[in-house]
Amino acid sequence: MDLVGRAAALYALPLDGFVAARNLAAKEAAQGGDKDLAATLRKLPKPSSAAWLVNLLVSRRREEVEQVLELAASLREAQSSPDRAQLHALGQQRQRLLAAVARQSLDAASEAGHDVGPAALPDVEQTLRAALADPAAAEAVLTGRLVRTLEATGWEAVDLDGAVGGPFDAPARPVDDADDANDTDDANDTDDADDSTDSRGRGGAEDARRPGRASPQKRSAAGRRVAEATARAARDALESAQDEAARTERAVQRIATRRDGLTATLEDLEDRIGALRRELADLDEEAAERRREQESAQEALEGAEQADRTARSSLADLDP
Repeated sequence: MDLVGRAAALYALPLDGFVAARNLAAKEAAQGGDKDLAATLRKLPKPSSAAWLVNLLVSRRREEVEQVLELAASLREAQSSPDRAQLHALGQQRQRLLAAVARQSLDAASEAGHDVGPAALPDVEQTLRAALADPAAAEAVLTGRLVRTLEATGWEAVDLDGAVGGPFDAPARPVDDADDANDTDDANDTDDADDSTDSRGRGGAEDARRPGRASPQKRSAAGRRVAEATARAARDALESAQDEAARTERAVQRIATRRDGLTATLEDLEDRIGALRRELADLDEEAAERRREQESAQEALEGAEQADRTARSSLADLDP
């Protein structure tokens, strides 16, 4: 396996075992005589929690991630609409889509045997949003080797410096992608979308002159593709949530059954302890009675011994 394959495998491993697995892989490479590979593996940085979730999502849900990222062009076409209501709806659809896909990362973690809380989900969504805005960021995500999360900052290209563990050559970024990234970022914020719509909507001629303006038919088709993808992601998220709810319910039932069993055992033990305490009290009482009898017997013995000595002494006095 080459460096890229080894690195991708490492970044899909449980987060708490990354360092040990990385060091072991480097050691094996060194023992195999590949010192350069060993040195490179040893330098691979441990990913953040959110980056690890994105890597796990790519590893276990790659098809879903690819389908979402393929919608980038459709999103850009749909966002070229001058209709404020459409932009608002699109922003909401995209947010639902990203949220649904991001939640699948928790499902992927659960499948891997790790229950992860939702605290990292905003960073996962932010990374997916950056991947939608910038093709280079999308390529970085699809490596499955993210070290940190990504962020789209409007006009600027997504910063990928040090974002990927191991070799990564970002694809050339088209000149107009900066505009697309900004448009995509605007659609996530309703107020920004409305403001930009106002500025773009002052006159149909201005809209017509804007480069890259999609026709109403294309915008409608693009919007439908986005809506369908959102519906699929929501359906997948619902099914995953239902499966998780069923799994949790089974776990709760197992715990309840185990608890009932332990409660019954505890009650039996408490009954047994009560019986033993009563038996111990009876034995203590009997022992006290036997001590009193022993004391009486000892007194009788001492009296008998004294009487015996007195009798012997008297008998001796009678002898001539």
